[in-house]
Amino acid sequence: MENKMIHNSSWKSICIIGFGGHAKNKLLPAIKKVGLNIDAIVSRDPMLRLDGAKTFSKISDAIKYLPDNTLFIISSPPDIHYLQAKELIIAGKDIFIEKPAFTSKENLIELSKLANQKGSLMLEMFMYFENKLVRKIIRILKNDYSSIDNIDLNFYIPLIPPGTFRDESTLARSLLSDIGCYPLSLLAVVGFDLSNLNLEITKDNLSKEPNFCISGESKKIKIEIRIGVNNVYLNNIAIRFKNKNEIFCEPFFYGRSGYRKLVEIKGKLKDENKILEKNSYELMFSKSRDELINTQEDRFNRMYIVTENLERLGKQAGLK
Repeated sequence: MENKMIHNSSWKSICIIGFGGHAKNKLLPAIKKVGLNIDAIVSRDPMLRLDGAKTFSKISDAIKYLPDNTLFIISSPPDIHYLQAKELIIAGKDIFIEKPAFTSKENLIELSKLANQKGSLMLEMFMYFENKLVRKIIRILKNDYSSIDNIDLNFYIPLIPPGTFRDESTLARSLLSDIGCYPLSLLAVVGFDLSNLNLEITKDNLSKEPNFCISGESKKIKIEIRIGVNNVYLNNIAIRFKNKNEIFCEPFFYGRSGYRKLVEIKGKLKDENKILEKNSYELMFSKSRDELINTQEDRFNRMYIVTENLERLGKQAGLK
């Protein structure tokens, strides 16, 4: 029987792989806030430095020199996640991976099986699931689905930040996977059949900027997802019920602390509130390893669903 790495219930050390803007501005402050130590970074730039941390140019060196109970956080472009994750899991390491973790179901199945064999934790970092309002919406979608008529999900950004991996050359480097994985992950958690969703040809698809409309039906509920670049920032969900009631929340797929707008319409009554959410990055990093291991199989099953459907939608969009 293959030997497994012996893990503690929490981590004493953190190593970040890929130290770009997202890692510096979102991950690093949250990790420090919850009291974890960042011992190292792995970067192809030998001049990149972080005070108090070692800089490695290769993952193999980080594996060799860092403590066994180091948590590795992969914050690199999605098209190199597979090879980086495989090297770490073969070494029996725990890993957090930026979403989308993988855009190939074949790669995901291989590494999820390997993680289980090695006793490694593999977590795709969908921080927004830690938000109170998100959990409320999930409960509604799970328990009240028979009373829902339609669900609209919008996630637009005003522009593609310069210097990022997105260039629309492949599915892994596209906004379809980078943003589309958010609404698909929500629907997968709720238990909707994503195979009924398809990419629609709209006027947006003919613009210079990448835009996608995904629509279909599951559990007799009409679903429409609109994502892309559209000169504005939109990040919301609207649930409309058969009795004309409605729930609206924005920003929805969001990790930083701040207020969320919640609008509930019941008949002629409209109730609008601002709900303060904690930093969901900090909440994620505060979780114990034991808690995350106990939910690993459920997460893997949802990842299979999302990854399989991202591949399918990518083919419809002509992405490899």
